[in-house]
Amino acid sequence: MPASVFATRILVVVAALTTGGLFALADPGAAWADPGRPDFQFFERPQVANNLKMGTLAGRVFSISDLKGKVVILNFWRNHCPYCEQEKRYFRKLMQQINRPDLAVVCVNLWDSPSWVRKSYSARDHGKLIFATKANDRRWVVENAVRGRIMGYYVVNEANEAIYEVKGFPTSYVINKEGRVVAAHMGMADWSSQWVTGWLSQLLGKQEQTGPLVGREEPLPLWIERLLTNPATAPPIGSPGSVQRAQFEPVRPSVLPR
Repeated sequence: MPASVFATRILVVVAALTTGGLFALADPGAAWADPGRPDFQFFERPQVANNLKMGTLAGRVFSISDLKGKVVILNFWRNHCPYCEQEKRYFRKLMQQINRPDLAVVCVNLWDSPSWVRKSYSARDHGKLIFATKANDRRWVVENAVRGRIMGYYVVNEANEAIYEVKGFPTSYVINKEGRVVAAHMGMADWSSQWVTGWLSQLLGKQEQTGPLVGREEPLPLWIERLLTNPATAPPIGSPGSVQRAQFEPVRPSVLPR
């Protein structure tokens, strides 16, 4: 079956869905009226991200749904794409600037063989980037061909439904913590720029404090205070000279620079 016919049938299936659907890209340059901002396309009514199975460099299978609770940048790339390699440098710099566990960058290649991706990237320092490839040997992309001309690609799921559009390389989708696609970008972007990092920081929100509270002093139990004083000379509790509060400074955790 020609790829164009296969893609057409996929789109018919997608159009019949009552939930979800194809995440498509607008025309380049149509996203912003302000030329001073990066040309991101923002979705006014963010829809739930279509789930996509991928394979890790170690051969394990994971899905986008496994990353719910994180802000996820889903980046589609392929071999022989110099802009894709440059953008990875921006991603690494971004992860250095926003050093948070609730931000994930997934660089997924569904066009080249998984063995090539593993061989080329397994030994590299990814700078916290997640590299992904095909989950299995089935076809995960189809060409969007019009009169024999390739206009882009559709990423398809296991039900052969088109779920993401890739008009060019690289292409990225931004998914918020609730698992909804809030923005997309076609082409290389400087993800380490001040505007982008500021916007992503707003999506991330305040980081939850999981460590000890620094600067907060709680009263110690009386038996600990007596233990920290001289127990041989300390009067019994309740006697006229009993120790009610030990005169010492508790050790507080040091604040590590972020």
